[in-house]
Amino acid sequence: MNKKHVFFYKLVRPIIVVFLWLKFGYTFTVARNLPENYIVLSNHTTDYDPLFLGASFPRQMYFVGSEHIARWKRWYELLKSCFAPIMRPKGTLGASTTMEVLRKVKGGASVCIFAEGARCWDGVTNPILPSTGRTVKSARCGLVTYKIVGGYFASPNWSGKNTRRGYVHGAPVHVYTKEQLAQMSVDEINAAIVRDLYEDAYARQLAEPKRYRGKGLAEQIENLLFICPQCGALDTIRSRGDTVACGTCGHAFRYDEYGMLQGTSFTTVRELAAWQREEVEYAADRGAAYMLPNAVLSTVANHKESVVDSGAAQITSEAITCGGTEIPLDKILDLQIHGRHALVFSTVDAYYELVSPERNVLKFMLLYGAYKRRAKIEK
Repeated sequence: MNKKHVFFYKLVRPIIVVFLWLKFGYTFTVARNLPENYIVLSNHTTDYDPLFLGASFPRQMYFVGSEHIARWKRWYELLKSCFAPIMRPKGTLGASTTMEVLRKVKGGASVCIFAEGARCWDGVTNPILPSTGRTVKSARCGLVTYKIVGGYFASPNWSGKNTRRGYVHGAPVHVYTKEQLAQMSVDEINAAIVRDLYEDAYARQLAEPKRYRGKGLAEQIENLLFICPQCGALDTIRSRGDTVACGTCGHAFRYDEYGMLQGTSFTTVRELAAWQREEVEYAADRGAAYMLPNAVLSTVANHKESVVDSGAAQITSEAITCGGTEIPLDKILDLQIHGRHALVFSTVDAYYELVSPERNVLKFMLLYGAYKRRAKIEK
């Protein structure tokens, strides 16, 4: 156990607890009766989730975080020195991260992993990789599952840094000892993780409505919504204040303090996002292509970016292109979103980042997923 990391964790935690209460009204349950060391698996709702979770655990632990943190020029060296986060490049298979997690826990430390790997867009927990159970089984330590409730409405993924104050609560769901885990199969561990971490924010909100106060409640929803629900036009959605409108047909609706939609045929963002995913599937059936007018394609190595190309970007059933550079879809191992305007993906040879400032890149990820599913079916 690194004494410096323990010191800074204990020093910062009380300050964080006060900060989270003032900013979000955050409440939490302290984790008790814990094993000697453990892996914590949590759902992932906001960029503040490590702070939410840390409030519940007085004992120091290490956090697995996205690789882009290591590119924060001003802050990373401080974070590395005080807290030593474990880096995981999004859009990769993460084998090196798994090895580092196992090294930490076998050395007696505890580690927190946000099991979804990326924040949800619609309030519903993302699928959890089957390899998670294997990692827990291999670690031969305890497991604590943890759930954050209300985070989606306090800081919707599509809203960027625009946060709201309302009900947000974090608490352990279940504590599994290493002896219990030794008696469970990998499939049983995965089933327990999925059961414990699953959250449908809108199902909870519809059953017990909570108010989330803030400014510009609908602003930046075009990070999520790129198809008009009225006329079907692409990339015509604009938001201002609590209002969303299509620049082509004029259809407008509101996003209210309860996270509900007023003035359109959908009641929730979850329903709207589900409809949009269906539209992307139909587009894939037609062999559609999506465009970004301006983008920059870079490779990332040793936490440094090197520009490969720039210009208009496109995704088709065959490839992702940017400027004059083409990367076949069948060469891409995994693809994720970092933030709201960057795609990160890996091939056997390189780790790429495609950035389009102020443009919706979610459509690329959704269409990529649709084409990859069709490729598997065809095999």
